[in-house]
Amino acid sequence: MGKKRKTNTPRAKRMNRDGRLQSAAASWLKTYTGNRHIYGYRKHFGVCVGTAIAELRVLGVPLSDEVVKNATESEQAAIRVKQARKEKRQQRLEEQRSGAVPWSDETYAYIAGYTSGGFPFGVTWEEMERFADRESLDRTVPPRSRDLHFSSDEEELLVIEGWEAEEVPFDLEEFMLNQSECLYE
Repeated sequence: MGKKRKTNTPRAKRMNRDGRLQSAAASWLKTYTGNRHIYGYRKHFGVCVGTAIAELRVLGVPLSDEVVKNATESEQAAIRVKQARKEKRQQRLEEQRSGAVPWSDETYAYIAGYTSGGFPFGVTWEEMERFADRESLDRTVPPRSRDLHFSSDEEELLVIEGWEAEEVPFDLEEFMLNQSECLYE
């Protein structure tokens, strides 16, 4: 004989109708102290609103028409919300697969994709601004000319094509020597 598999599902949620009615009549109705019988029965036995209403009426629990109406409306509203969430998730997945992903939003300038949890990742607007600033700085620096003219003492650059070059704040030759020594060590 094979070994039985143990389930993590509570016994009350695995019962069929006869089992639920016997269990509810024997213990659940006697121990339930709340006023919301439909809600409590649904949670305890894991059934839908219609099943809970039918079984509570069989057990003789007095339920007003207003309570029954409110319970069925709330379940239908929950079903609509769940369906809308599912449709939105399906639409987002289809957009990702087809490549018609919205490329930006209020946080990201470029959305590269989405995580398994549905969160976008990509380049933020702040990062994009930094990239734009760096590119604009690159455009303002004059290109280096091959014809560099040095002054007589060869420490300061003279005017190159209308631009004045700045002095280097450190000794370039010494820096290069130190770098070459570091490479060979």
